Amino acid sequence: MAHAQLRRLSDAVIAAQRPIRILKAINWDPRVHEQFFRDGARELPRPELPPLGFDPREKVRELRALARQMRGRNPVERLLREKCEEFALVVRLLEARGTRRFYELSRRLYGEPRQRFPDQPVDNLAIARMWAARPRARGEAPSVPAEEAARAVERICKPYLGARVKVSVRARLTANAASGATRVTLKKGVLFTPRQVRALAHHEGLWHVLTSLNGFAQPVLTVLGVGLPRHTESQEGGGVVAEFLSGNITDERYIELGERTICVDMAARGADYLEVFRYLSARFPAARAAQLAERVFRGGVVAGGAPFTKDAAYQRGYCRTFNFLRAALEQRDVDIVRAFLAGKMSVDDAELVRDLIEEGTCAGPVHLPAWFDDIDRLHATVTHSITMNRFSLPHIARYYARRRERKRSEAGEGDVDGADPGAWAGEP
Repeated sequence: MAHAQLRRLSDAVIAAQRPIRILKAINWDPRVHEQFFRDGARELPRPELPPLGFDPREKVRELRALARQMRGRNPVERLLREKCEEFALVVRLLEARGTRRFYELSRRLYGEPRQRFPDQPVDNLAIARMWAARPRARGEAPSVPAEEAARAVERICKPYLGARVKVSVRARLTANAASGATRVTLKKGVLFTPRQVRALAHHEGLWHVLTSLNGFAQPVLTVLGVGLPRHTESQEGGGVVAEFLSGNITDERYIELGERTICVDMAARGADYLEVFRYLSARFPAARAAQLAERVFRGGVVAGGAPFTKDAAYQRGYCRTFNFLRAALEQRDVDIVRAFLAGKMSVDDAELVRDLIEEGTCAGPVHLPAWFDDIDRLHATVTHSITMNRFSLPHIARYYARRRERKRSEAGEGDVDGADPGAWAGEP
């Protein structure tokens, strides 16, 4: 199929999906939490979800009719067909709000907490529990109002995105921040730490908005602006990787991401909103616990058994995206990393997009994230990671535990190791 016709179909997919807004359709009104706390946090919340703004059956028919126009077996038409099918699945998800079926469709779109990694025999829930068990550091106190944080986020993003990104503040957000194709929005009334502000700039602006802008700048496959099929895991994980690579992540962030996955699993196994809220209240301030619990139950069933599973995709996406970068740089394949930055996609699609760039169907990224500024530093990060993989942390911990025990048992008998304190002179 000619590029002009593929571009027309890609633009048609973007137009068809425009009224489908998942978070807008499932987020709760702030008054739900206000009432919840007025009732003493003892009764299940009673969220009222807004109208969808479109007829689900008509929208599914429109998407399927569009998919039938893509009859070729080439990779681009296959991707466009799969994207139409994915959007139809999203429509059915939203149509099923407040029912058990919502959970089944959510699992198909975002996966679930106990899902194993496709490239490693690792349990996602085990990673979540490891993250949640990390020690809490004594970090910065939140002191930056949302309005000041918005100005700082815009300042950080401007050298990379120019005037293309807009940052605003509004009250109706479940998360403390969210992003669209060109806009980052922060939650009114929230205080941020300076490090959180920088992390938001790299996650929301210099990742989510950046990949959207690169996708919409494509000459043919403009659907990369809204994402290829199965893109959510890698894109949400990629945002967290951006926090890490820019030096702005904290253990508190890992802890929260782990707890979010654990709570999705609790709800999937039958825990209701109150049980999840009480679990989180032992770990976070009450208002934050309610906000995190909403993320689990929005669109689903507050009585339990049918959560929204998107939060389980963040850490799985983080692990897979970071490992994708490690493998690419270990193989000296910077081009596949550039292809991954050319729009919203899964790490599994990066190789295909690189091939499409080589043949002229796709273009390389217009904008590059801040962590890509210094390739030498990026390679050094990978070198550090693969070096430490050679060592077993439990073995190392046992080694130092034995040394401590030996020192205690030999206390008062002199220098156990016979080390000369002047024997080591550090050199660069």
